[in-house]
Amino acid sequence: MIEFSVSFIEFTLATLIPIYTGMLSVIVIGKVTHLNTRYFSAFALGLLLWFFFDTMNDAVQLGVNEGYTFDFHQTCLVLLFVTGFLLLTLLGTTRTNDNLTGKNKFSILVGIFAAFGMGIHSFGEGLEFGALAAGTQAATVVDAIGGVGGGVSYFLHKLLESTIVIVVFLAASSLDVSTQKQVRQISVIGLIFAIPSMVGEAVAYYMPMNATYFFAMGAGAALSVALYVVRPIFGGRPEDVDFSQWMRISFSVLLGFLLLYGAALFHS
Repeated sequence: MIEFSVSFIEFTLATLIPIYTGMLSVIVIGKVTHLNTRYFSAFALGLLLWFFFDTMNDAVQLGVNEGYTFDFHQTCLVLLFVTGFLLLTLLGTTRTNDNLTGKNKFSILVGIFAAFGMGIHSFGEGLEFGALAAGTQAATVVDAIGGVGGGVSYFLHKLLESTIVIVVFLAASSLDVSTQKQVRQISVIGLIFAIPSMVGEAVAYYMPMNATYFFAMGAGAALSVALYVVRPIFGGRPEDVDFSQWMRISFSVLLGFLLLYGAALFHS
């Protein structure tokens, strides 16, 4: 067992440092290169495709190998996936209210929603790490996660995942926002993305939980975040899609996914 204070502090630093490094890197690269937001969005979409695939594996692909059993475990996985998707979809309706909320408030809300959606998966990671720290025989955190390679992998994952969040925020941001205000907004968004990891670690250190269910919910949220990411690639503006259209688009994506998932169950 590793002391809680040691594991919590090291895990928190290992989460916060790459998150803010990734976010600031995107901002610096954007200011230096003056690249159009759509190219950053395309890059973020590529990251998100792998993130979704990886999260689905963490969620045992929603129990697809069990076939049409729909026992408690499989049912929970599917329902939590749908819940994660619908939650982020409903939050995303704020994207259509730009004229009502103001550009600055609008952009920070979109960034917060994306950070929250990505953070659901982070909560599951925190649960796994907390349980590992409490039950390991290793003397250090590095040894507990399999050595330096495990630490580097986690660092890079958080760094790259944070770029997805910041790209969503920047795509919705006003160009005339002061640097000072943008730094404050990014600080808030980074914390919202990081806090679920810390909470998960603290909870599971004393009360281990099955992280698979949160990975399922996180996968659903990630699929919704993909809709946030893809729009700027084709030059779409938030005000181009009203509430009704956004909901129909989102439900169409969900329906397509669930239908093919249902077809895959017959293979089992």
